[in-house]
Amino acid sequence: MNIEHRIINTAKKCQQIKLNLIRYLIFVIFICLSSCANPYKNLPSTKLNKADIQKIPYALPHSDETLIYKADIRFYKNDIGGLLIIKKIEEKVFRIALTTQFGLKLFDFELNNGELQVEYCVEYLNKKVILNTFQTDFNLLLMQNQFDGIHLIDNKDQNQRIWQFAKGNLNYNYIENINTQRVVNMNLSKRNSEKISVGLYAYRGDIPGEIKLEHHNIKLNMDLKLIQ
Repeated sequence: MNIEHRIINTAKKCQQIKLNLIRYLIFVIFICLSSCANPYKNLPSTKLNKADIQKIPYALPHSDETLIYKADIRFYKNDIGGLLIIKKIEEKVFRIALTTQFGLKLFDFELNNGELQVEYCVEYLNKKVILNTFQTDFNLLLMQNQFDGIHLIDNKDQNQRIWQFAKGNLNYNYIENINTQRVVNMNLSKRNSEKISVGLYAYRGDIPGEIKLEHHNIKLNMDLKLIQ
């Protein structure tokens, strides 16, 4: 009887452990789903026309000036420094080049309607995965994303307006500070999970003087400081 009793007790303990494990897994799944929920879901939203993109108070994609930023790019174990030059050629066409401080060219791209065309690129950066990443980054920075529609979301509690571009399961969010009427942050999220975030600081007129871009799923950061 003692052996049978021990066996029964052991079986009950095992069953209780399984139940506790199931409850824990359900709790973890709930937390994960909650953290991935759309942070703007319950905020007032207005659908806009695609032409309303011109109303977003962020001059970088609209400026006809040649912009030169001191660039520090950290890609995994590679540290790349130099001058990033952005020149608008025509509407939705940009020339983007990175040179060293001594004038050695590292890459020279044309961004044409969101498609990155390589004019020149050093061998160690001339990889498809890296070029695709640059295309995503510069499309986000220059507001050249392909999208199905724009929504303007009011977040009065945070003193913000969010200009959101939607394309399938991707959202491109440009966050405006209502007081300064400047875009101070932007991000790219996929299924409500943030992949890239960008902070915009120290505006000089309409142009951000400092830009800090960070990827959350790969080791890539880009720090830009306006020098011209």
